[in-house]
Amino acid sequence: MKTAFLFQIWPYVAVVLFITGMAIRYLTIREQTGVKHSWRFDTFDLFGSARLLQFSLFLLVLGHLAGLLFPQRILLWNSIPSRLYAFEALAFAAGLAALVGWARVIWQHRAGSDGSIRRQTSNVVFLSLLFTVLLSGSLTAILFRWGSSRGVFTLTPYVASLFRGQPAVRLVTGMPFLVRLHIFSAFATLAALPATRLAPVLIIGLSRGLRLILTPLHSLATSASKPVEVVARRLNPAIWLWPEDD
Repeated sequence: MKTAFLFQIWPYVAVVLFITGMAIRYLTIREQTGVKHSWRFDTFDLFGSARLLQFSLFLLVLGHLAGLLFPQRILLWNSIPSRLYAFEALAFAAGLAALVGWARVIWQHRAGSDGSIRRQTSNVVFLSLLFTVLLSGSLTAILFRWGSSRGVFTLTPYVASLFRGQPAVRLVTGMPFLVRLHIFSAFATLAALPATRLAPVLIIGLSRGLRLILTPLHSLATSASKPVEVVARRLNPAIWLWPEDD
């Protein structure tokens, strides 16, 4: 039952908590527009100067997404030893850089933390879970070689089974403890993110991104509908059945 909850039920619970929490934060931002600027300032104070953490996390997320979306290409790349060594070294270096960046954020947060107790607690919980993710991933890379290839055969099918609604729990239970800890803490970090200072920034960024995507589409749809309106106006029988008086 414990294993079933951790790797069969917990991923869905974490995603629901993330979506629900982000929706609540979005509604809060809309209702308290005056507080939005202070949230931006607080977020910049905590995470804005952590360029090393941001860049290394971006590389790590990009590498994980590549393994999930393009498993065959990852295996093809790793088929040549020199490229395999380079890929593993880059991933390990990104993990170490993320740990260094995390330590800087913790030091900054410890030296000058402010705000409510709830906000501080949520940030500490999020940073603790993030540390667990980074540390377990780095130790896995040290103790178990060729994690990128192993992940294609284990983690990729497991994530795919989650999307199908039929979690392949056996793929996870056979992994080492560090790998299982890495998976669980990753979902826990996702669930805790809406309660942190990063949530408003992510919401604003997603809103701007959607606006940039939808604005050209709206303009294209509007321009495409104009010829249709002209043709429909010309073919309208009411024009010649009941012509307007000059």
